[in-house]
Amino acid sequence: MRRVQVRSFKPHEGKKLVSLMRQNKDAIGVRRAEVVIRSGQGESPDQIASALHLSADYVRKIILAFNERGLESLRAQYFNGGAPRKVQPEHETNLVELALTPPRVTGLPFTHWSLEKLRDEAVKRKLVPKLSLETVRQILKAYNISLQRTKTWKQSNDPQFERKKKPSSASTRRPRRARSK
Repeated sequence: MRRVQVRSFKPHEGKKLVSLMRQNKDAIGVRRAEVVIRSGQGESPDQIASALHLSADYVRKIILAFNERGLESLRAQYFNGGAPRKVQPEHETNLVELALTPPRVTGLPFTHWSLEKLRDEAVKRKLVPKLSLETVRQILKAYNISLQRTKTWKQSNDPQFERKKKPSSASTRRPRRARSK
């Protein structure tokens, strides 16, 4: 295998590499800078790999990338990973529209939405696919919608509750007032 060696540094590159090694908070950038500096000091990719606990192929890739693109190659490249989005823009619109509609208007027996109730109702109505509560929260946050905590109180579901309800008994004692002197 042919020996890969870093090219000669330009004056500003040497200073920047040392600066990256000392001050950078990006661990990947620091490691790549260290590989390039060691290669510039004459170490082989195998020696660098052994000293830094990396694969020799990875060290060669770092050196070749630096030779090609310079300091830009040291910056970590992050890509959007993960599963494809399940929530389409029309789903977001439907969820936001439901969130802005009072639950009583939709025929539900509560006054405010919670994340869970909103999600369950949207899925039940087939407005959105099954979502996590965090996804619902993020969608609402993107539209500047905040759900308030619902105040609950006991209420009878007896249809004759109003008729049966008695006013306060006259025999109930009223608290005494303190006498002023």
